[in-house]
Amino acid sequence: MAGGCIKNFFSGLGCLTFVVILAVVGWVFRAQIGDAYQSVTGTAPPALLGPDSVVGMPSADALAAAERKESSMLRGDAGYVRLTADEVASLVEARLDPVAREAIDSLRVILYRDRLALEGHIRLDVFGRELLGPLAGMLDASEPLRMGGTVAVAEPGALAWSCDEFVLLRFPLPQSVIPALVNRLTGGDDGTFHIPVPEPVGDVRLRPDGITLYRRVE
Repeated sequence: MAGGCIKNFFSGLGCLTFVVILAVVGWVFRAQIGDAYQSVTGTAPPALLGPDSVVGMPSADALAAAERKESSMLRGDAGYVRLTADEVASLVEARLDPVAREAIDSLRVILYRDRLALEGHIRLDVFGRELLGPLAGMLDASEPLRMGGTVAVAEPGALAWSCDEFVLLRFPLPQSVIPALVNRLTGGDDGTFHIPVPEPVGDVRLRPDGITLYRRVE
């Protein structure tokens, strides 16, 4: 009787240990698991998205749809236009500075309320060792990238995407170095990404279900 209880105890302990190991492995390799899921299904895993975000993937059809909406604003047909997450991703991919566009692949955007994030894989040689410091020796030639920040109208014809989040692989980089990293990707000097939009755009609002561009009030 006692032997059976002990056997059952250790049998249960073994199952618990196995479950804990699976949980730990799942957490450590959550990014890789997510990438594998997306490569098969074409969408991000639901558990990684959260209830207040939407993932957008670039495509030729989405780019054409976004450009049609922009044209309607240029013609004066609409006081505002709503761009879906896929349309935003397509515009961002098409209008990134050429250096950034060539260095980043597998791009996607994630829309939050008042915030936009970009994820993909980036060639690290675009930054040079002087910007990455000791981290350069710990990373491969290409690594997963995540950038995030707020978006506002910078001037007529351009949105400014100001990044306050910059993660390579699983290493979040200090705020102090982010402007220099962004400048290396844009060739600019103000630490922001400038995304061209129709000149009449005077305001922008970000939500998980899309970005709304509002016509400037004269």
